[in-house]
Amino acid sequence: MSASYPTRVRLAPLSGNRCAMPSCRQLLSEYRAGNRDVVLLGEAAHIAGERGGKHGGRPSPRFDKSMTIEERNSLPNLLYVCPTCHKKIDAQPHGEQDYPADKLLSIKKDHENMVAAAMEEAMATVSFRELEEATRWVSEVPPPPPDQDFSRIPLEDKIQKHGLSVSSQNLIRSHLTATPQVRSFIQSLSQDDSKFPDRLISGFLEHYHKLRKEGMSSGEDRFNSMCMFARRGFADFKVQHAAETVLVYLFETCEVFER
Repeated sequence: MSASYPTRVRLAPLSGNRCAMPSCRQLLSEYRAGNRDVVLLGEAAHIAGERGGKHGGRPSPRFDKSMTIEERNSLPNLLYVCPTCHKKIDAQPHGEQDYPADKLLSIKKDHENMVAAAMEEAMATVSFRELEEATRWVSEVPPPPPDQDFSRIPLEDKIQKHGLSVSSQNLIRSHLTATPQVRSFIQSLSQDDSKFPDRLISGFLEHYHKLRKEGMSSGEDRFNSMCMFARRGFADFKVQHAAETVLVYLFETCEVFER
């Protein structure tokens, strides 16, 4: 059982949408304007190997028989990397020798700590410039029907309704401090483009309904996918933070997640 797509969606933001290997740092998500979707280009590499080599097969690199299948495919045992680096660290025997489990765990910790620090720093410096960059895609979205209802569900009710994890709740609450700036930004743009606010909501709703149609039933998985959709392959941590803040603003103030 390899790491699922929802797992990669949760792993990619922790890695800043970049390959975690220090010599690489390649950007690993791409926004495709034609279908207004974000494609994940990275892979979830197993730190402790996935397979034990049953039936005479060769075990995966760094296989630890003491771990359960669930532990092997959980976030703490996964490293977000590009396909080239994935092949390099899993090459036998050199990949195993050059990248033992403790070294990969250290790489994961250092990289994800760096990303978390950069996102925290971005929190204090996001401006209208980053918000404009984060929402430029909205120009592609047609206006919603005139009778579209965007009335909101109270924030805490919405969190409970979708069963969001503690980490997702923390993300939402950490971004709430910046939502007044998003409100000012949206009001400013709406002076010249009165349909901008509705198109912004409609663009996020379109992606949300697509996830539901594709069978993504977990509210937590949908929220993480919406975060990736908001980030849409941005390299700049300030713009990534701005994009997530826009999503949280909409999550709080209107019905981005359907009733």
